[in-house]
Amino acid sequence: LRLELALPGFIPCSSLQYNSCITFHGIFMIPSMIMPILIGGFGNIPLPLMLCSSDMIFPRLNALSLWLVFNSLLIMFLAVISDGGVNAGWTSHAPSPIINYSSIDFMFFSLHIVGLSSLLGSINSIVTLLKSTNVSIVHSCLFLPPYCWSIFLTSVLLIISPPVSAAVITMIISDRHSNRPFFDPLRGGDLLSSQHLPWFLRHPEAYISILPAFGLISEMISKYSQCIISGRDSMLIALLITAVLGCIVRGHHMFMVGFDLDTRPYLTFTTPIIAIPTGIKILNRLATIWSTCISLITPLYFIIGFLFSFTFGGFTGLISANNFIDTILHDSYFVIGHLHHVLPLGAIYTISAASYTYWVFFTTCQFSDYQGRIHSGSSFISTNSISFSMHSLGIIGFPRRIYDYSLFFFKFHWTSSIGLIGTYLSIVVIMLLL
Repeated sequence: LRLELALPGFIPCSSLQYNSCITFHGIFMIPSMIMPILIGGFGNIPLPLMLCSSDMIFPRLNALSLWLVFNSLLIMFLAVISDGGVNAGWTSHAPSPIINYSSIDFMFFSLHIVGLSSLLGSINSIVTLLKSTNVSIVHSCLFLPPYCWSIFLTSVLLIISPPVSAAVITMIISDRHSNRPFFDPLRGGDLLSSQHLPWFLRHPEAYISILPAFGLISEMISKYSQCIISGRDSMLIALLITAVLGCIVRGHHMFMVGFDLDTRPYLTFTTPIIAIPTGIKILNRLATIWSTCISLITPLYFIIGFLFSFTFGGFTGLISANNFIDTILHDSYFVIGHLHHVLPLGAIYTISAASYTYWVFFTTCQFSDYQGRIHSGSSFISTNSISFSMHSLGIIGFPRRIYDYSLFFFKFHWTSSIGLIGTYLSIVVIMLLL
């Protein structure tokens, strides 16, 4: 994607193939990479240790959940390379999936499998938390670590949201292969519902992916400061409010569908409210770092990068949540920059910091702090150059899912592509220095 955007026409591809790569990129990064690592990977190893348990309650269910992820990726890859690819986007809004090629069926089957994997893993996590504490949930909040609470809230969201997504996918398959129209307006379907229902999963999915990161960041700050996180009770309440509001504020993605004048102000008002609990969590972490003597080692650099990235991305989210501004910025690269600043960068910084922190527990090997500082500094500069260029492209009006453009946008795409190359080089260098 970056090579085609940096050098338009260098790779012979059609708009269908380009958008098919975007679809695979979105579905791979969030439900198949970030969520399995933050929830499944770090959830299966530190979570039993924090609960003083030997393992998860259902280890075979864990194994099944893991293998379902690999199978879903294989089927998704088949969807990308077969029958011209899938250009429905990672949200799969109708009518594009209705009139698309048969490869869309592969993608829907893959989404069904990865949704089942998330459902099984979340059930396992909830049962493990309830059975390992041996006390009531109300009493557990007095001693459970923040990461355990973030996994619990994430698992509850994963039980609520994927069934809705599975129902939407099944209804689209019915539109495609039977005479029961749900979303096809040409046959009496409701096209607006095809936007409401997918966003019931896709918007909470962003918080599903980042809630475990909130818990991990708080755990690592508490570990390196050697004290309880500042304002721990308020942070736990903020986690709960974030999980609840994440299912409510999805409507700001649909300002362009023709809402009436009463609905628009409601969504404009409710969406920025989620910044309040998010700001509370940021302030709790900053207060803990500020009030204690913490030596700046490699994980702390990534944690600081997470705080900066998520704060800036949240600020741009407040801008696009306004219905008047979103009318201008809708479907532009500004939205793409906001999403990448909040979710992928925040998750990647958390994964990197947690890897440096828990690597010694996993492998009994220790990273060099000097090499880690090189990695964190180069990653911070290169990844932010990608997202800042996307924000600039959106402000000057570059639309998303377009791979051919005028020379006016050339320098911004080059900056973003160079940042991606720097990100890859930083990963290669740290792997070579191990």
